[in-house]
Amino acid sequence: MVDRLAPYYRQLARKIALAIITVAFIPYGLTYSVFYTSYNDSIRSQVINTLVSVVENHKRTIDEFLAERLANLQNVANLIGIERLSQTADLSETLRSLQQVYGAFVDLGLINDQGRHVAYAGPYGLEKADYKESFWFQQVLEHGRYVSDVFRGIRGVPHFIVAIRLTSGGHDYILRATIDSARFSSLVEGVRLGKTGEAFIINKAGLFQTQVRSHGQLLAPSNLPVPEYFKEVRVLEDVNRGSRDVVVAKTWLKGEDWLLICQQDSADAFDSLFVARRNAFLVGGLGGLLVIAITVFLTRTLVVRMAEADKEKELLNEQVIQSGKLASLGELAAGVAHEINNPVAIMVEEAGWIQDLMEEEKPLFAQSPNQAEYQRALQQIQTQGRRCKEITHKLLGFARRTDAPVQAVQVNELVREVVAILERPAAYSNVSLSTELAADLPLVAASPAELQQVLINLVNNAIDAMDKTGGKIHIQTRVERPHEVEMIVRDNGPGIPQAVMGRIFDPFFTTKPVGKGTGLGLSICYGIINKLGGRIEVHSGEGAGAVFTVHLPVGRGPAVKDAVGRGA
Repeated sequence: MVDRLAPYYRQLARKIALAIITVAFIPYGLTYSVFYTSYNDSIRSQVINTLVSVVENHKRTIDEFLAERLANLQNVANLIGIERLSQTADLSETLRSLQQVYGAFVDLGLINDQGRHVAYAGPYGLEKADYKESFWFQQVLEHGRYVSDVFRGIRGVPHFIVAIRLTSGGHDYILRATIDSARFSSLVEGVRLGKTGEAFIINKAGLFQTQVRSHGQLLAPSNLPVPEYFKEVRVLEDVNRGSRDVVVAKTWLKGEDWLLICQQDSADAFDSLFVARRNAFLVGGLGGLLVIAITVFLTRTLVVRMAEADKEKELLNEQVIQSGKLASLGELAAGVAHEINNPVAIMVEEAGWIQDLMEEEKPLFAQSPNQAEYQRALQQIQTQGRRCKEITHKLLGFARRTDAPVQAVQVNELVREVVAILERPAAYSNVSLSTELAADLPLVAASPAELQQVLINLVNNAIDAMDKTGGKIHIQTRVERPHEVEMIVRDNGPGIPQAVMGRIFDPFFTTKPVGKGTGLGLSICYGIINKLGGRIEVHSGEGAGAVFTVHLPVGRGPAVKDAVGRGA
């Protein structure tokens, strides 16, 4: 059949493969596109937020550095006083102390209101310098404290100063200090932004206030365009700096006098995005190839299975017919059970009514010598009526018209009942039944009828396997593991061939002769035990008998505990 339908199956395989690949790649492409867009936005937002955070932290660090230097001068003035500061020796000692503790001070000078040094300590020899016309000098007198821009001044090298105004004896003095510009530049350049992150400061005129490096090279001072004042941090993406595209973050320092600029190469800032893009293309390509390969493999497998299914069609039809017979039998059982239930219920009610009459007419019936016989007969009618009701309930359960109630079950009692039922049929087949029941066996939550059905099926299978040749069946119960009861059915029959061991629990599979077995017994057992949360195992070998072990859980889960509690 496979050879005859091979062209058809090849064409069908191509169509199926094309359909699967098309359906797979549409959501695959959409998912890839959405993921990349979302990831792109997320990475860019993350880089910008990180840059803003770094710039804000750096701004606080620089502002605190400048504020601390002014505070250092104020503390010196408060602790030492103008009289001692006017002494060169004391001023030099103060400078050394400041350098040892803070390390940022280059020189120190006390200047009178005429712009002349009263005392000076430092390496530049500025004792005779006149600052009366200097811009910073006027600013200190006017505002009381001042941090200057970087300028060359008298000494001819870039530097900036911090100064505060002091008053003593009706005269104003200025305590001025030069800050180590190299140290300040290293503080500014200490920002960490990837491999290419840089930071520098410009003033309102666009002049560098710190040394500026680009890829490790020191840049010459130059003027940069200065934007209007803005609050907080402003970020610009893909700004062109010559041959470089950079991400720039800006914020104002020292009031509105200095502008802190941090920048990072775009390739460096968005490196994770570019790496993700490359990896996504690589993974996407490999994923596409994998989808195609799996599709081709599954399509071929499907075609083979379809061909095999045609071969098995006749066998399946026979099984379906058998299943239909069982379904019809179930419907018949349900109908019979309903028909029997009604007259049985009337019989039981009538017997109860007669008992009530006998109680009302007790003096009359007390004179009858057959009173005990009447009572016994009525009790027997009710007992047999209840028994009929149980039988019809089982028939309805077989037809799946009722749900098997779960209750606490003592496995030992159930085994004794089944042995009592099957002992005589087993004897007809020259098979002896024996039991080994563990004492103090815990209760399990199960349907007694279903559990009984499992045990009956296992014992009947063992009897059928020995097929009049005779043998022994041993039923054992035990607690081998905590929270688990084991029920073991062992026989010394011919055993189960290893070739069919993997299929014995499949529906409609049987090794019995045609017409003798339906192939549903072990499948039903497997389903019942699995529903109860247990498991069933089989060990056998050809000519070595078979051992079926049913594992039943004890007290596992709230529902089981409730059932056991109600039964106990």
